[in-house]
Amino acid sequence: MPDSNVAELVAKYEEELRGYGASLPDEFNRSATALSAELSSNQLDQWAKTGISLAGQSLRAWEAATEYFRSSPSIHTKTDFEGVIAWAGIAEELAQKSSLVAASFLKFTPEVLTHISLDELSEWSKQGDRLFRGNWKSGTLSAAYFEHTPDLLSVLPLHSVEKLVSIIDALTERSYELASTCLETSPKIFKELEQPDREPFLDFARAVTRASWADTRLYFERGPDLIASINSQYRSGFLELSAKVTSEVGRQAFPLFADAADALGQLPDDTHAEHINFASDLALGSPTAAMEYLKIVPFASSRLTPEQLREWSNIGSDVLISENNAEGAEAFFRLESTRAEAALQALSSRVELSSISTLLRMYAKALTGEQIAIYSVEELVDQNIGWVQESVATTEGSSIYLPPFVSTFEAQEANFQSYKVFATHQTGRIEFGSFAYKWNLDGSFTSATIEDREANSEVTSPEGDDEPKAAAVTAMQRYFNSFDERSLISGIFTVIEDTRVDAYVGREYGGIRKWLKQLQAYEANRRPRIENMPLRSAFVENLLRASLGRPETMRWPTVYREFLENGLSALKLVEEEEATVQDSAEVSAVIYDIAQRIPNITSSMADGKFEFDAPTEDMLSIQPAMPSGDGPPMDMQANEQEVEFENPPQPEFRGDFKPELVQLLARLKQQQEGNVDGEGTPLTKEQLKELLENSVEITIAEWAEGDLDESLGMFLENLEQAATPSGEGKSDDETSGSDESSGGDGEGEEKELPVEIDWSYYDEWDFRASDYRPRWTRVGQRFHEAEEEPEFYSETLRKHHGLVMETRKQFELMRPEVFKKIKRVEDGDELDVDLAIEFYIDKKAGIGPTGRVYNKRNKIERDVAVAFLLDMSASTDEEIEKQRQSHSDDDDDDFDGDPRKYFQWLAARRASQMIEPPKRIIDLEKESAVLIVEALEAIGDSYGIYGFSGYGRDNVEFHVIKDLDESMSELVQRRIGKIEPIRSTRMGPAIRHTIHKLNEHDSKVKILILVSDGRPQDHGYGKDRTEKEYAVHDTKQALLEAKRDGITPFLITVDKEGHDYLQQMCDDIGYEVVDDIESLPRRLPTLYRHLAVE
Repeated sequence: MPDSNVAELVAKYEEELRGYGASLPDEFNRSATALSAELSSNQLDQWAKTGISLAGQSLRAWEAATEYFRSSPSIHTKTDFEGVIAWAGIAEELAQKSSLVAASFLKFTPEVLTHISLDELSEWSKQGDRLFRGNWKSGTLSAAYFEHTPDLLSVLPLHSVEKLVSIIDALTERSYELASTCLETSPKIFKELEQPDREPFLDFARAVTRASWADTRLYFERGPDLIASINSQYRSGFLELSAKVTSEVGRQAFPLFADAADALGQLPDDTHAEHINFASDLALGSPTAAMEYLKIVPFASSRLTPEQLREWSNIGSDVLISENNAEGAEAFFRLESTRAEAALQALSSRVELSSISTLLRMYAKALTGEQIAIYSVEELVDQNIGWVQESVATTEGSSIYLPPFVSTFEAQEANFQSYKVFATHQTGRIEFGSFAYKWNLDGSFTSATIEDREANSEVTSPEGDDEPKAAAVTAMQRYFNSFDERSLISGIFTVIEDTRVDAYVGREYGGIRKWLKQLQAYEANRRPRIENMPLRSAFVENLLRASLGRPETMRWPTVYREFLENGLSALKLVEEEEATVQDSAEVSAVIYDIAQRIPNITSSMADGKFEFDAPTEDMLSIQPAMPSGDGPPMDMQANEQEVEFENPPQPEFRGDFKPELVQLLARLKQQQEGNVDGEGTPLTKEQLKELLENSVEITIAEWAEGDLDESLGMFLENLEQAATPSGEGKSDDETSGSDESSGGDGEGEEKELPVEIDWSYYDEWDFRASDYRPRWTRVGQRFHEAEEEPEFYSETLRKHHGLVMETRKQFELMRPEVFKKIKRVEDGDELDVDLAIEFYIDKKAGIGPTGRVYNKRNKIERDVAVAFLLDMSASTDEEIEKQRQSHSDDDDDDFDGDPRKYFQWLAARRASQMIEPPKRIIDLEKESAVLIVEALEAIGDSYGIYGFSGYGRDNVEFHVIKDLDESMSELVQRRIGKIEPIRSTRMGPAIRHTIHKLNEHDSKVKILILVSDGRPQDHGYGKDRTEKEYAVHDTKQALLEAKRDGITPFLITVDKEGHDYLQQMCDDIGYEVVDDIESLPRRLPTLYRHLAVE
């Protein structure tokens, strides 16, 4: 078309176009000019009319018309004129709904057509149109979709984009903001994903949106990073599995996915396929079990070999498939199952300290005759007092600290015995005096020379400071100060003293000798290569190998054999039977002198001057002797530079040795306890600072980059805290409040008891999994608070004086439950037929007959122990009157419909409440406790009174009002008065803890009486707060555990609806529902009388 015709066309429509928008004629002019060479006059005119029609669709449709004119030249390069008109027709349909959406569609069409065909244009527009719902938010979202589509189509095909649109569309029902965020971030996310992962990623995203829409954003944000650590070949398989799981488990899907993906990332890439395939098989029966399996694999892999892991996993699979128990399989793979733990322990060679600490503590006591606590070395490291290795056995002089686990050997027995060797060596250090070094005392085989050595050493501070050093804090510090090279003397002393301890252990503890030798041989075979060591380090390494009983593994230059022979003869000395730590110190000093004469150079540095040779026969059979450390040094060329000395690594079973620090702790402890002697004067900061700065046992420079004085102050504070008696850890079998049983005079002690909490862990029964959840609940035992005065107890005795006297009288008449049968008495309860016949025969035979033909039953002392367990939940705070009203069937019958009678009654009740506050359920429990105490004191039965409450499985409160072995006292009376409602009712763990206490008490007859006001209920005591079955089943199982242990359980409830659940919970276990709640104080002693004589 000629330019003149274009001008005429523009002039023809300019005024009309300007009516829609001032800039519209200009865009029309530019595009018409561009299209004039391609279109005929009729086509151009039709194109113009289409744009004008588009502009007239709505008030702001000129924006769409503008984009139509602007994009038309580009569109025409990709299609013919009919295609342009069809494209405009799609836009016109969109413009009828939203000009904003139509404008966005028109604007981004040229770019989109680089990714899709014209035939797909309609489908693309429908996807954007799907997001529009007639409001401005949906219009903005739909327009944004068209804007981001070019980037999306660069990484996703159109059918995949449609899946994304369905996700965005679903999100709009919940949050347009969330939908917009996911849409805007999608291009970047899918560009980062590898091509095979994109479709599965979308499928899982759609599943997450359906199950838990709020997690969609988390998935878009974290998903790519989570799956990045999974082997690329199996990511799609994992995402497909996750999508299947999501459709089954709902809102828990994303947390399961995230944890499982993180777990797979911790495993070697070549194992991912096996685990994902196994999980996929599990998902057919339980999707949750499948993801729980993936989550637990890293933990299980750290304890099992691949073959053992498969065997363990198959056991869990059998629970699911063979037993058809999905909940049991889920619990199995969560390790919330005793079966899972037992299988893991049976298959694993790894031994956990937590499982054998009690046994090792008894073992240490058997060795020494003293109580020695066993802890994980992690606890010592956490104290920040100088020990930093979390997996090496050690001792701070009073307790033993061992690695949290041992998995060195493939056999579990070997690892267990390794623990025993670890514990034995640390026990030996304590028992055989490794920390008892005294300054300048003779040993059994050596004379003290350290004082002369000190006199000959330098007495000034390092770095040219001429000020005298502060006095040594400990004998060990003074000993090490006497040597110029502290690192060398410390390493030598460690080897020598450990040799002496091992020798003692081998002689004194024959039972461990076999395993000690095995570990010595194992360590000797794992030593570093001597030929690569500098000569002085090799010298110490050879002594260490000899100390392990494997001198044949030594390597040393024959030309320098004298040095090693002297060292070996000295080493042999401390293996003698009467050797002491004083001998170790003197031997170490001589070996130090020998080592000082050896240059610390490597074989390569010496230009082949020496080679490492195997030991000679003479060297292997050397006898103990105390050589002289004096002599000329080895020949050394002037150009040979020594390397810095490093001590060889310690054998694992010997652990960390810090004699200087242990003596410092002992000194601080003496100072804290006021045990001052000649060396017990208070320590100064300067003394401690010098010790810490010079000691090779502590690296103070690494503690903090800031102020050294501040770091030193913090360290000293930690040391002092560790040295105080209260800072010493108690052994597991120690219980809090053991001193209070003697009486109630020490008021200060009584106030301290409640703050001491003794924690215990108990399994919990999961009836769905038909298994226990191991160590699921934590019970905190504490002595209950006490009133200032025993007012409640005294007032209860006063109010119920008659009932108290009657109850005591009835109890005093109770027959003992055990009688002793005495035969051959002249008068008794029953005739013994055999004795009567014998008497008749003797009489006929003329033998002096005796008339002792009766048997008699004599009463013997009662042997009964009873534990009363009181419900202290918040519901016991309910007033009895209100509860009576809630269960009453009477309405206004008592008042005969007369309001005056009602108001008279109400006024009378309020007046009585002013005089005496309404009584609560907990008050009746307390009154019952008072009456039963008075009754039991009359017959001498052992009894304990406990209360329980708490919130959640980690905080079950167990209050000791009176312990079984505790004497009745004013303190107990005051505790009873202080019983108050607290929180929830988790009965199972409270019953199990009471069983534990009864089992520890020596009685023939044991009774457990639980007093409650309702069903068991607690946070997390079931799937949710409304579920009641789980709590009932766990409580039932706890009661059955009591019966299995020979304990008679009995439940008393004041809940009138108690029959509904007690029949299921108690089964064949005795229970009673007290209909008249106020009769509880009278009923409880009566019930006990029946239980104690059955």
